[in-house]
Amino acid sequence: MKVSYNWLRDYVPVKVSPSEIADKLTMAGLEVKGIERNGGDSVYEIEITSNRPDWLCLLGIAHEIQALYDLKLKVPKSVLRKSAKTPRPSITVEDKKGCPRYVGAVIDGVNIALSDAGIASKIESIGMRQVNNAADITNFCMMENGQPLHAFDLDKLEGGKIIVRRARKGEEIVTIDGAKRSLDENILVIADAKKPVAIAGIMGGKNTEVGFSTKRILLESAYFDPVLIRRGARQLGISTEASYRFERNVDIGGCLKAAERAAAMIMQACKASSVSLFSDSSSKKQKAIKIKLNVARANKVLGTSIPAQGCATILKGLGLGVKLSGKDVLSVSVPSFRRDLKAEIDLVEEIARIYGYDNIPETISRIQIWGKGSQKGRDRIIEEAARDLLTGAGLNEVITYSLRCKDPYVQKALGIRDEDVLKVQNPLSSESEALRSVLLCGMLDVVSYNVNRKVQDVRIFELGKSYSCDGDIPCESGVLAMAVCGMKRKDWNKKEAFDIFDIKGIIESLFARLGINGYSFDVKPLPLLSPAASAVVTVDGKQAGTIGRVDKALLDKFDIKTAVFVSELSLPVVYAAANMERKFMGLPKFPSAVRDISLIVDDKATNSDIVSIIRQICGELAINVTPFDLYRGEQVPKGYKSILYSVEYRAGDRTLTDEEVNSLDGKVREELVRKFGAKIR
Repeated sequence: MKVSYNWLRDYVPVKVSPSEIADKLTMAGLEVKGIERNGGDSVYEIEITSNRPDWLCLLGIAHEIQALYDLKLKVPKSVLRKSAKTPRPSITVEDKKGCPRYVGAVIDGVNIALSDAGIASKIESIGMRQVNNAADITNFCMMENGQPLHAFDLDKLEGGKIIVRRARKGEEIVTIDGAKRSLDENILVIADAKKPVAIAGIMGGKNTEVGFSTKRILLESAYFDPVLIRRGARQLGISTEASYRFERNVDIGGCLKAAERAAAMIMQACKASSVSLFSDSSSKKQKAIKIKLNVARANKVLGTSIPAQGCATILKGLGLGVKLSGKDVLSVSVPSFRRDLKAEIDLVEEIARIYGYDNIPETISRIQIWGKGSQKGRDRIIEEAARDLLTGAGLNEVITYSLRCKDPYVQKALGIRDEDVLKVQNPLSSESEALRSVLLCGMLDVVSYNVNRKVQDVRIFELGKSYSCDGDIPCESGVLAMAVCGMKRKDWNKKEAFDIFDIKGIIESLFARLGINGYSFDVKPLPLLSPAASAVVTVDGKQAGTIGRVDKALLDKFDIKTAVFVSELSLPVVYAAANMERKFMGLPKFPSAVRDISLIVDDKATNSDIVSIIRQICGELAINVTPFDLYRGEQVPKGYKSILYSVEYRAGDRTLTDEEVNSLDGKVREELVRKFGAKIR
């Protein structure tokens, strides 16, 4: 939107330079994209946000300048003597939803001519063309107060009537730009007794526009439904200054005031003889909005110490009504042109804008993650962190039924007695007779459902509860269950099957995210899992869960033909061990060196034992020990495996020499050979 600096000064006596005002407005949220010199004037190009239709006029911007510079706004006043002798216009609003308010008046005895130099220069400074004194005044008032207006030649209206309705199929209109436009029921029109004479809120008709022969004017000031106007403008391919404002929700409470201002100016400029009383079809009265502002709370939000009087001055400068309603409490009346203000926090934002964001002291925010007074408990925070990591790892969260049928096979395998199962006294069916003791069966239900419908690659997790009965006391415990099967993508064009190490890696990533250390995977046969691929997960010496490949006998019960890898972790153990505090360290000052170790060892040698030996020898100098290849095959003897490790060395106080790194690497190799009988490749 273009705004003239000289025109602005008619409303607010600002004495600073145009560039300073531009900077000040931009910092307050009203972005000035550029300034163009136009003779002795400066014209701003301003970007208006969709939630601030009050800025689409000079008075709205003048309110901002008044508040920013603590000045006094000069509101234009026009004396209008209305005559009851001149009949009011005949106005009928058929579509009250599309037009909640329509204000109109008849101005008689007008003399249409070119506008005087003052009006003409102002509208031309912002890129609008001069037409005649009546049309130019409607444009002038629209730019002044944001309310689009339109003037009809009353003598050209059939029956002297105005009817606001939807267009009828097949109707046409020639608009003031000379184009013939086809209309339909989606378009709101202003019509006379026979035909449309304007496209409501968008453009007037050619046949009823005010010309130099016009003697009687019907002045229109209305509020049209923003959605309806936007759709109509897009359908017809038209965008005008009026439609731009109606689409953004003009001030419905300012229709009459704008009409009175325009009528008074037309009476004077056109030397009219009289103006009628106004017809106002407003269907409902606007409710006043009042907001209580707690000044202490506002200062706490902003980190400032602005006194109540200072807050009141800022809000009054923006055109709001302010009264003291108790100690440090302001009662704020919101005018109809500021319907974007609905709650106390909106007023806090207004204070921050005008006070100046650069005047608000910089402080480091203290964020309470959990603890007394927090909305979320520590356990909830941990669960959300786990959920974020698992979904990021490609797993989908599922929710399975807590009620299941009793499964004697699973109960026997896990050593669960029938009296330990929490049963429903009056189950609706045999499928919902007891609460689940483990989440494993529900996870396999999901896997089976997908696999048997040709979805072979399944990666799921559930944060749920398992249930048991300790004597007469029912118990529940939080469980994190995971299941994967099918193929994983190794790179952009290659896939390979999931194995036990994939789900183990997911658990390790989860523990790293939750700050859990001191965990291990102890290989041992477990019920319902394959003896060759199962382990107990321990954290700080406590059993935290299990991991492994599901036994074939259990897979057959669920009609699953592919390998499935699962894990169940006890959430109480995870909660106790988690450490969500983060300590940030500086970037390393010295480079690292990497050595790879390829060895063949007995299958019984575990990764944790090998890594432990490497760390014992190297101490803190081995900052990363990563196994990145495992092979069993023709070139490796049966009962053995080939593992490739990458060891990264770095010292915190110096650059390690090749001799130091090679010495450590040699000691590691010697100890692996001695301890595990490894063969170094």
